[in-house]
Amino acid sequence: MTKGLALGSIPVLAMAFAICGYVSLAIYKVHESSALLAQTPSMTPSSSSNAAMGDLPDVAIEAADGTHTSFAATAGTVRIATMLYAHCPGVCPATIEALRGIERELTPQQQKKLTFVLLSLDPARDSPQALRSLARQRGITSPRWLLGRTSEHDAQAFAAAVGLRFRSLSDGSFDHSTTLALIDPRGRLLARASDTGDTLEFVAAARHALARQ
Repeated sequence: MTKGLALGSIPVLAMAFAICGYVSLAIYKVHESSALLAQTPSMTPSSSSNAAMGDLPDVAIEAADGTHTSFAATAGTVRIATMLYAHCPGVCPATIEALRGIERELTPQQQKKLTFVLLSLDPARDSPQALRSLARQRGITSPRWLLGRTSEHDAQAFAAAVGLRFRSLSDGSFDHSTTLALIDPRGRLLARASDTGDTLEFVAAARHALARQ
């Protein structure tokens, strides 16, 4: 009888081992999938043809002079990025002046290492001609100042990445926040300033980043 019981138990034991093996494999796959997800970097939404550039999307840029470049092309230097639009009545000119004030707080050697990236919130109307007109009005002549536009989709993605909120109004203007973003040579977001009247900490962060470049 014992022999019969032992033989009769073989199919049951085989099934039990099979179930255990299947569960173990399933657990392994879950852990393997979790590990893969953990290794996948988070991406800021951008157009399907653009990759992430550190914390920011690598958007294509049409500069005010009509040339085509990208945000990735500015890599290798510390950058201060913001967004504005050419026909902005008051806030945007004040933002440009705030950027000039930050630049004046830096030494000539530090200034040479710094790039300003100013992207349009209104790419449909901010043609290169409109942006050149803005540059003339505000005295922007340095090649270290990149004034340009991207697609509407990528403008939204870039704004979200730097923490700038905006919406279009019925009169064609924009209601938008003011954000200055300090970005390191690898595209990592180091600091933000939303009060352009008080940039002491932002300037200190810029000096620190430039010293490490």
